[in-house]
Amino acid sequence: MNNSFENSVTTVAKKPRYLFLDNIKVLFTILVIYWHVMVTYVDAGWWYYKESNPVDPISSILLLILVSIGGIFQTSLLGLFFLLGGYFTPKSYDRKGGYNFWKERLIRLGIPLVLYVVLINPLLIYALSKIGVSPWSTNPALQGTLFDYYISISLSWGEFIDFLSFAGPMWFLKVLLLFTAIYTIWRQITKLDSIKEKIPKEFPIPRYLYLLLLAIGLGILTFLIRIIYPIDVRPFEIPLGQFIQYLLMFGVGVICIRYLWFEQMTKKQVKLWLVTIIVSALLIYLDFFIVLGVEADLIVFSGGANPHAFLFALADTIICMGVIFVLIKGFYSKFNKQGPLLRNLSTSAYHMYLVHPPILIAISLGIATLDLNPIIKIGIVFPLAVLFCYLASHFFLERLNLRLTTRTEVHLPSTMRDHLN
Repeated sequence: MNNSFENSVTTVAKKPRYLFLDNIKVLFTILVIYWHVMVTYVDAGWWYYKESNPVDPISSILLLILVSIGGIFQTSLLGLFFLLGGYFTPKSYDRKGGYNFWKERLIRLGIPLVLYVVLINPLLIYALSKIGVSPWSTNPALQGTLFDYYISISLSWGEFIDFLSFAGPMWFLKVLLLFTAIYTIWRQITKLDSIKEKIPKEFPIPRYLYLLLLAIGLGILTFLIRIIYPIDVRPFEIPLGQFIQYLLMFGVGVICIRYLWFEQMTKKQVKLWLVTIIVSALLIYLDFFIVLGVEADLIVFSGGANPHAFLFALADTIICMGVIFVLIKGFYSKFNKQGPLLRNLSTSAYHMYLVHPPILIAISLGIATLDLNPIIKIGIVFPLAVLFCYLASHFFLERLNLRLTTRTEVHLPSTMRDHLN
């Protein structure tokens, strides 16, 4: 996912390097792995392999807290990464031109997506069916050979479309390519003189209140969409329940680079948004633990015409907006440096994201027969998954010259350094 901002960063001679964006990328990759470890052991989302283990009430509460933390941060960081994708897209497009820009995008994003959809994903599903993992083991199309599986897909137009659209955790790449296509169309539209004249030359970053109202409005719209398309309903693997939120974040990123919004962020804004994030998260916890109760099904938050889905949609979008300010400013101030470990992790982060599904599933299956509390299993699987994803990326993919991305030294303009200090 580092592709969304690596391609447009310009190396400026004798300017200090800024590593906080790389470190945010590492955090995101680890949180993606963390989230998929959570849904392996908690009924809170889709995953290839899931375990259902009885737990005591205290463990159940702890699991719900752990999965909620992962869900909040993963959703927010996805919004941030779509924003960063939009932020660095204009520079890359301007520097390379439309043809070379799309050629590079298809190589770095499109090829991994296609390989995952047509090769890794079916191999993973077929292997799970053969070792008896539900629901794959009962799928009629998976009862024969792998070749039979591919043939059965091609016999039905509907099955073939479902096969091509099922990208699993790689849906991010698909949506990022879709947003990039929308941006490309916009660039062609803005060439028209009548449109170009209406684009303001200056546009200062909106005040906190205006951004908060924007987030609330977006939350209401998101709630209305989720009445029909809850979070776990994804036509063609496109998260319509979060699509508007992510598209807005991508668009805000495009605006940020044009009008230098990142450079205008202040400490006061960060503090206001930090308080807002905490209040929003507390409201969700209070709603779940006090209003609903710990025995309630988490699916109630994912969508539908109910007050809990409405509150979650509002909090989700507000937190997503706030994370923009808190993480960018906070990481620049506190995490703008790297030791050898972070440097290697940032280089390997995108590959770790690509290879984490089979590695995580293999580790989970490896300890499936152990009679352990799910919390203990999470404590074992999560660090092992991060470790083996890093090893596979750093020592295997790079040695085979399969690096689909390269690490870029990140330099920021002096105006950004001044405002972030």
